[in-house]
Amino acid sequence: MSASTDLKPRNLWKILFGISLALNLLIIGALGGAMLRVGKGPMVKHRASGYLYMRALNFEDKKALRQELFKDKDSRKIIRAKERSSYSSAVKILRKHPFDRKAFEDLLDQQAKYSKSRPSSARVVLITQIENMTKEERLIYSKRLEDLIRNILK
Repeated sequence: MSASTDLKPRNLWKILFGISLALNLLIIGALGGAMLRVGKGPMVKHRASGYLYMRALNFEDKKALRQELFKDKDSRKIIRAKERSSYSSAVKILRKHPFDRKAFEDLLDQQAKYSKSRPSSARVVLITQIENMTKEERLIYSKRLEDLIRNILK
């Protein structure tokens, strides 16, 4: 009988711990959701220019767009290797003493040029996707875009 009474307090602590964990997760989720809410929080400031256009697409169009953007795995590997090399160069520059400001500025300029060139391919794919829509599909798309603009960019 003493064995059964010893288990009860232990089980009670497990239950209390589980409830506490659930409440903590609920609070963290609520705070995170509040930060990401429309017009508030840090995420709103980091929207890419094509974000709303992409978000207004229906599921099938988004899927087709992703497939088109990521169809060439070999070029993605090359791009990743170039990015890795570029950031490795940055690390090397940062570790040198004295700091070589000119070399770091040049590297940042190269990275900025590359960053500007990447969205152009996504832009072309998006425009092609929209161009292939029927008139009715474009009207539905424009309505979704209008709703997003109204809700997000108040």
